[in-house]
Amino acid sequence: MARTKKVGSTGRFGPRYGAKLRRRVLDVERRRHEPHRCPSCATKGSLKRIAAGVWKCRKCDLVFAGGAYVPFTDAGRAAARAIAQRVSDELLSLREETGESPVPEPVAPVEPAPAMPGPGLDTPDEMGGLDDHPVDEL
Repeated sequence: MARTKKVGSTGRFGPRYGAKLRRRVLDVERRRHEPHRCPSCATKGSLKRIAAGVWKCRKCDLVFAGGAYVPFTDAGRAAARAIAQRVSDELLSLREETGESPVPEPVAPVEPAPAMPGPGLDTPDEMGGLDDHPVDEL
């Protein structure tokens, strides 16, 4: 049997594709199969890859989009940091302008729309009468 201490799971490729590419594949496969922490319940090892870029937590049933082989990519982390920084800067600037906390006030509930005529009102006369309006004749 072949020795795979160095090449690991990429031993299945044999001498094909070159050492550098096989090393890259080995690195991706190791990162894919290592235990990851759920962003919602913080349980380590409960994330499972459902499809490329789709991850699911077995404990809290959270399904979210991430990287193809790892749930959190470096680019995604950098974007989240930038967004968080920008939001916090905007909140600080709002607080300085108004002098108070930028907490939104509760919104009043919206009144429901008036009911539409029921299924028994089919003719225009039953619905309110179109005969009340004059018709322009040509």
